[in-house]
Amino acid sequence: MSIPGLGQIPVQQATSTTRTITLKPLWEWRFEAPFPSSTGGAHTMATSSLAPTANPSAAAAPTQLTVKLTSGTAERDGTELALGKNYVFVGAKSKIFTMTGCTLEVSGPCEDYVAETDDADDCPAVSYLNLHFALQNQRAGGIGPRVLVAGAPASGKSTLARTLLALATRQNGGQQPVGVGLDPKDGLLSLPGTVAAAVFGSLMDVETGGAGVADTPSSGPAAVPVKVPVVYYYGRQRAEDEPEAWKTVVRGLAAAVRGRREQDGEVRRAGVVVDAPAVGTGKTGVELLVHAVEEFAVNVVVVLGSGRLNAELQKRLGQMRTSMGEAITVVQLDKSEGVVERDESFMQQIREAAIKEYFFGDAKMTLSPATQQVDFSAVTIFKIPDLSEYLADEEVLEKMEPVPEMAHWTLAVMNASVRDSLETIRYASVMGFVYVADVEPERRRLKILAPVSGRLGDRPLVWGHWPEPHINLLG
Repeated sequence: MSIPGLGQIPVQQATSTTRTITLKPLWEWRFEAPFPSSTGGAHTMATSSLAPTANPSAAAAPTQLTVKLTSGTAERDGTELALGKNYVFVGAKSKIFTMTGCTLEVSGPCEDYVAETDDADDCPAVSYLNLHFALQNQRAGGIGPRVLVAGAPASGKSTLARTLLALATRQNGGQQPVGVGLDPKDGLLSLPGTVAAAVFGSLMDVETGGAGVADTPSSGPAAVPVKVPVVYYYGRQRAEDEPEAWKTVVRGLAAAVRGRREQDGEVRRAGVVVDAPAVGTGKTGVELLVHAVEEFAVNVVVVLGSGRLNAELQKRLGQMRTSMGEAITVVQLDKSEGVVERDESFMQQIREAAIKEYFFGDAKMTLSPATQQVDFSAVTIFKIPDLSEYLADEEVLEKMEPVPEMAHWTLAVMNASVRDSLETIRYASVMGFVYVADVEPERRRLKILAPVSGRLGDRPLVWGHWPEPHINLLG
């Protein structure tokens, strides 16, 4: 292009952002892939104000991180990468590990580095693999291990639980372990604020799993078979916020898992992997972990990094036996240096992405949720009391009419009837979720977004305190 008097304007040639990363055996490539911004072009990764302004005539740079394995073998959290396949990562802080050496082709925005390890004894991934082999020996006996992974926040416990599940499903003939997520802050195979469990009978999707053990499934089909979960709604951020309520929903979830193990021989042989909540080392936190150990008949407890938590659990569990009469083994493993701190801003984006995916799908699959106007009289809503108002002699729920403050909250649709007791409603399993887009008190109507159309019938809706309402799904 030319402008009179100025002549030809030089056009900056686009430079390739594709690069090759070579990893030797036991090395890891650690990366952080940003979230796309709401504008669609920029990303949340910070840039310097001194950076030069991009030439508008230049070709646009890639806006997502793409990784391809071009030689060798590699895995992400126990799931192998296919040779020559492009994997796209968005909003992820993760790593790719190779046992034998590999070459990766990488393009798009990310912050990354290579962690070099020469000695297998210094490589956490090798210790995790050895743990898997020890668990395999238990599976050979016909009754699989029940493993609980505990640790402080940012200790890598969810990644280890995901890895153990992935390695089990990769065994010859495939195994079907049960994955259990007990940390309401993240959520497993459901939205945050829940505890859930699912049978892992197929390989995991390499591209997913931003926060918890596994990806949050949308309300539609997927390329990788969705692990249909059993979900219980807790409705608070931390297990320690309301210990007795958390114990009750965990008890219900454990009963569901126990029933599946008794009915399915393959599941019984594969065992259970529990991702415990990140709790403190005080009396309440340890009591919650011991409760989970008892309910799921855990016979192997893995503690990542925390020497004090390991000592407390050794003391509490040393003389205990499972319901099957087994001794409980407590094992401490080193925390990987590759574990990164996920700040609150990053975790908020993870939660928002999970809610959006539940209703609208993702880049691989678009869903069309139903929006409906509902009279106040057509829904029955119960709220979990605020902690400041919660007393031991009060009801576990309070019935209420819709209020404007309810807008942008996600409500749980319970597997119960509005005629059931408050206790039954509070601790029933979850059918699904709806999103309150707007509340109009003057018209006594509210706008609800649901995965499918149709009346809610006599199903009660429960309004909790987590996840928080940060986004407007309908713009």
